[in-house]
Amino acid sequence: MAERLKNGNSQAGAKQRTEKSAGSGKRRIRRPVKVALVIAFAASVAVVVFLHGPLAFDSVAESINAGKRVSAKINGITNCSGAVRDTLRRALEPLMAPDTCPYSRAAVEKIALEIPAIEKVSIKKVKDRQSRQLNITIKVTERKPVALVHCGKISLVDKYGVRFPAEAGRYYDALPLLVVGTPESDTLKHEIEFFNRVMKASRNLGDSFLNQISQIDISNSDEVNLIFKSGEAEYLLDPDDIEDKLVRVKSLRQKLLQDEGDPMRIDMRYRHIAVVLAQK
Repeated sequence: MAERLKNGNSQAGAKQRTEKSAGSGKRRIRRPVKVALVIAFAASVAVVVFLHGPLAFDSVAESINAGKRVSAKINGITNCSGAVRDTLRRALEPLMAPDTCPYSRAAVEKIALEIPAIEKVSIKKVKDRQSRQLNITIKVTERKPVALVHCGKISLVDKYGVRFPAEAGRYYDALPLLVVGTPESDTLKHEIEFFNRVMKASRNLGDSFLNQISQIDISNSDEVNLIFKSGEAEYLLDPDDIEDKLVRVKSLRQKLLQDEGDPMRIDMRYRHIAVVLAQK
């Protein structure tokens, strides 16, 4: 009996091993087939992408962008002159076209700041949920000129030394003329620093002195040529200790205005004396 049971168990175990071996064989056959099918599919996809990839990619990209693209419209450009407003609007037209890339604040700022007369911009946007359109309002801060500058041609300059063009048809009589030599760069950094020193010292001497300055010529590094609107004299000054030199100019100028004499050219580069070089 025990022997029969043993033989039965042995036969059952052999049968299970046979079935397991057969199943394993099928899996071994199926696995290479699956791998081959995957490789074949990947190869066919690669061929399609190679032949039609750019068109397919562009089509997909357009579909994605079409869903995400938000058109933008300039609702207003404020806080600036008409000339600057028109220039900025024209510069932004390509960016606002319907077929351009999605709206980008950085792109708007970059275009705006490439306009010399603009110092900075502030952008406010309001989105229309129904039309998915952005209405943009741009507040412009224009550069404030502190002088007309002559360095080959006439332009305006702000307190940072950045030059920008004067507006056609606009007068700048209140601004002094700064005459400089050939600038080392587009920004008149050193020249404007000296100019600001002159203007600060002049401001301390009173409005009647400051507002009468017509021209400051620093084209020669060894001297400053100062001319007033009243035209009584042309003053040559040493750039060093310009603040003290201007105090002397104020005292001398008061005497010359009282005398009402002919205009003169006065060299004040020497200590404690003023030399009349010539009658103008």
